[in-house]
Amino acid sequence: MYCLKPRTKVRSLLKLGVPILSAVGCGISSKGPCRSSKTPGIQQGLTNAYLEAEGLFSLRERWITLHYPK
Repeated sequence: MYCLKPRTKVRSLLKLGVPILSAVGCGISSKGPCRSSKTPGIQQGLTNAYLEAEGLFSLRERWITLHYPK
């Protein structure tokens, strides 16, 4: 959600199932994407399961499979 207008941020978070107060709090924030990534609204919306469904993989899981093969 980089360089999005506040209204667009709020709508996107609401589509991801974030409660309205958290979505509005994150949406109207002037923080950049890196700084706002640790806010509760973003954490609730962009879960590991969602990111995995989007095609991203966990660096932690990849590191474990490389260093501790079965």
